[in-house]
Amino acid sequence: LVQGMLPGAMGGSAVVLVSNLDEECVSADALFNLMSTCGNIVRIKILYQKRDSALVQFESSEQAARARATLHGCPLWRRTLSVATSKHQTVQMRHGHAAQAEEDEEYLHGEYAGSPLNRFRGPSASHSSPIHPSRLLHVASVPSDMTQPELTELFSSHGPVSRVKFLTPKAQDESRPARSDRKMALLELPSVQDAAEAICSLHNFEVSGSRLRVSFSSSSL
Repeated sequence: LVQGMLPGAMGGSAVVLVSNLDEECVSADALFNLMSTCGNIVRIKILYQKRDSALVQFESSEQAARARATLHGCPLWRRTLSVATSKHQTVQMRHGHAAQAEEDEEYLHGEYAGSPLNRFRGPSASHSSPIHPSRLLHVASVPSDMTQPELTELFSSHGPVSRVKFLTPKAQDESRPARSDRKMALLELPSVQDAAEAICSLHNFEVSGSRLRVSFSSSSL
């Protein structure tokens, strides 16, 4: 095992099987929002005949291994997620009549290869440290005119917000100052389940022309 590499990453599949989902709540986009905390997503397919399960294809096997290590056992929609290695190397979409049936329910699948909605850029997708689910969320791309009560109200649909702290964005390098029209925040919800459901609903949520970036945080508030 290469130092720093997660078990099962080398030579494994880039596809994971996510099961024990709530059929009434899950959609490809909601699952994308949560699974993309571990790496860039290529494709998601909720199984047509077994809608509490989905195949999620990452860009690399290491990202898939990170998802198994961090999101397996995560509470979501009053259930506990199972994230396991898939026997598939890629996620294939159906053709013909089966494809037409699935198209009638578009929430069952999503194509995300090259999408700007993915979280990582360049080598960071494979080499960033995994962050385990927690009650504390990091919220980025918050519009500069959004107030703390407004941010609290937005997230309170997922449980009472106990604490919020706005952060000052840091420049990526000295030659490019941080954008003054965006800010970041740390926000704490009552439980890990509440935080996971907030990510499913509010990551990529548009506010005043800005798409919020919501992820778990390992920081202290």
